[in-house]
Amino acid sequence: MIQPKTKEHIRRWLCRHMPKYLTLAGSLAVLACVVGVTSSQLKVVTVSDSHGKRATVVSAERKVVDLIAQAGITPSGRDDELLVTETSATTNSIHILRAYNVPVTADGQTVSVVTTGGTVEDVLADGGIQLGPDDEVEPARGTEIEEGDTITVRRVTYDTYTVEETIPAEVVYQYTSLFYRQKNYEQVMQQGSDGLDLVTYQDKYVDGQWVSKAELNRVTQVGMVQNIIKAYGEGVPVSSFVGPEIVDGQPAEGVTQVFTSQRSTGYSASQTAKGASGRRLSYGTVAVNPSIIPYGTLLYITSDDGRFIYGYAYAADTGTAMMTGHAFIDLYYETYDESCKNAVIPVTVYVISDEVADQYKEQNDAILEANIAARGIGE
Repeated sequence: MIQPKTKEHIRRWLCRHMPKYLTLAGSLAVLACVVGVTSSQLKVVTVSDSHGKRATVVSAERKVVDLIAQAGITPSGRDDELLVTETSATTNSIHILRAYNVPVTADGQTVSVVTTGGTVEDVLADGGIQLGPDDEVEPARGTEIEEGDTITVRRVTYDTYTVEETIPAEVVYQYTSLFYRQKNYEQVMQQGSDGLDLVTYQDKYVDGQWVSKAELNRVTQVGMVQNIIKAYGEGVPVSSFVGPEIVDGQPAEGVTQVFTSQRSTGYSASQTAKGASGRRLSYGTVAVNPSIIPYGTLLYITSDDGRFIYGYAYAADTGTAMMTGHAFIDLYYETYDESCKNAVIPVTVYVISDEVADQYKEQNDAILEANIAARGIGE
């Protein structure tokens, strides 16, 4: 138990020191309150600009201008753009897009457009410059523009029109060694005529200057007909039939017999004529004595001196001269004039084996069909 004297001593000590400690405690409480309130108002703010400058400040300031100043970043200009982002309750960021001038050349003049960036189309829109759907822009419309870039606009227009166009008759030469005796002779096989087309064109103009023409559509009104001319061609066979490769003037394989220095004559017949074998006559069919050369045999025929080449041919017909021995072979021509020009020629005849000839039968049948179709002959 505390003695009365001790209690009195404690009472006197408290009366003397308590006010001072109460004042100190109150001050500490106030200070804690102030610190708490102040801390709740502080934010971490990152300030940057498009020129690469960047700084971070801790501040209770709310005004963007003051925060930029505290960060030591050059204040934004009139045309600059501010991007303020609150990333969290205690963190903000301020980014300044610095404005710059972009030279734009369009419609014959160059102007400076103030922008903070974007695509070519964005910059042109900033400058009030409209683009037509066909206008060309350099760089391309969607390109991101950076400081130092320039933009060029080229105005594009089109003019579409339709005209009648004459198509000159083509000249097509068919070469043959048939005219080896008259090398300058030319035979008109088909008389040509001009055609007429209805053609739609489109002219392109850039900044008012013509730059190109494009054909959009063509409709034939009158068909062009070719001039087909037969002329001398050294070493070119009269017949279009095929067979083994020719090496040193003769077939490289399949030769079973060779008849040299034989008398050949020329003949022609109506377009619908068939030989004694029943085969349709064309260039590449010949008349023979079938007891010497059976019908259907594939032959290769050339003049003894090599200047005239009849080419590969099939034994398809016969005649009195062959049967009596006055001629060894009669070469078919599709015109009487051609048969007269090569009436008598000393020739060498190579006989091809049936086995080798069979390798070319399908191809030669197709050649014969094409030849008949080209002449407009029905079966």
